[in-house]
Amino acid sequence: MDITKLLLYVTISMTSSMTKGVSSIREQAKEYCLTETFSPQCSKNDVIVMESAIYGRMQIGKCITAKEIEGFEDDRRFLGCSVDVLSLLDKQCSGKTKCEIRIIDLSDEKPCFAGLKMHLEASYRCISVADETRGCVVKISRTPTHIDISRNVCGTQSQPWTLEAPIGQKLVVSLVDLTPTESQNGNGNRCQRMGYIVDRAAGRNISICGVGSREKQLYASTGNAVEIVLDRHSESNKNQRNFPIFLSFEAVGCSDIVPSEDNWLKRRDDVIVIGCYSSRQSWQLNCINGKWVGAIGNCSKDMSKSDHIQEAEEEPRISGKSEVLAIVSICGFTLAICFIIVCIGALCLRRYYIQNKAKSDYRTLNYESDFGRSKELSGQKTSSAFPTHRTGDAVNGSLAHQLPAYSLYLGQGGVNNADNHHSQTST
Repeated sequence: MDITKLLLYVTISMTSSMTKGVSSIREQAKEYCLTETFSPQCSKNDVIVMESAIYGRMQIGKCITAKEIEGFEDDRRFLGCSVDVLSLLDKQCSGKTKCEIRIIDLSDEKPCFAGLKMHLEASYRCISVADETRGCVVKISRTPTHIDISRNVCGTQSQPWTLEAPIGQKLVVSLVDLTPTESQNGNGNRCQRMGYIVDRAAGRNISICGVGSREKQLYASTGNAVEIVLDRHSESNKNQRNFPIFLSFEAVGCSDIVPSEDNWLKRRDDVIVIGCYSSRQSWQLNCINGKWVGAIGNCSKDMSKSDHIQEAEEEPRISGKSEVLAIVSICGFTLAICFIIVCIGALCLRRYYIQNKAKSDYRTLNYESDFGRSKELSGQKTSSAFPTHRTGDAVNGSLAHQLPAYSLYLGQGGVNNADNHHSQTST
């Protein structure tokens, strides 16, 4: 797989993320008149969660005409009177795939003048609920998935719910508690423990509490998986007989990208760097709203993979501390080598200086010794060996003048040869 295929993979991943990122299906609030039936319905494995439900005479519209309230527009007993019936519809519809409620059956509620026609204005959404008959391990995506804490198979210590997101993503855990607020007020702000979340990546457990809020975020995981253990005997679970309670799970962030055999990859939090084994090219991607955003080019082939595979494979693993240690080690090794070279150079120079000085002293001593001996011998030969006649004087004077120079180069042997030659000439 080359870099082009990797780019295609990133594109598909981003498209998939955008598709999966669509939240639960929500229905806009609608009016249901007195003679109608409210009948919400969700697809298989989805259940109803009521969002709002108001009964009365709220506004002019489908069920109330302007002519009907002519002259009573400002009278709150004719228009603008209502009562919240959300808990009533939660009890009959929330947690179910479908339900039916005749609006006339709500007539026991009397927020307005008796005898006036009233209507229902309601909205709901469908949420996905994990089917425990398929197992207790659930794969989580960007589309929220829920578990019903009233289920009896999964959620025990021996068989907990296990929720897993793709590697690289994290899980956001929320509580959807449809128990009416007035039913919870008896406990004040005390934590009504329903179980706990096990985050093994963080090494901690987090209590699941319902404290008077219909829907709230409980926890964001450290890793890509958590486990859920439920308390079957809690007071909150007893309320399940009338009002459902769900735990919601949603994957956030960006999942890891699997590099091809020609590329290396390094990730730090929400940043990925992708590089080429065949060159020094690299590109950076940023995780934004669950999508990897950034441009990736093609790897050039101007350098062989074998020349750089070790460098590229090791680069993603190097941490900041390792880089500092490597630089310090290299600098220390370099300084040590430089110090050794300087010491060796100094020793060599010292040896060379000592040797040259010894040779110079030796030559000076020899020269002075030879010159003094030659001068002494020259004086003796001149005074006793040569006659005083004219021709001898000339020869004698010539040899006496030249003898020291001969002695310097010939030494003692040279002087003896010169004396022998002079004796023969005189004879």
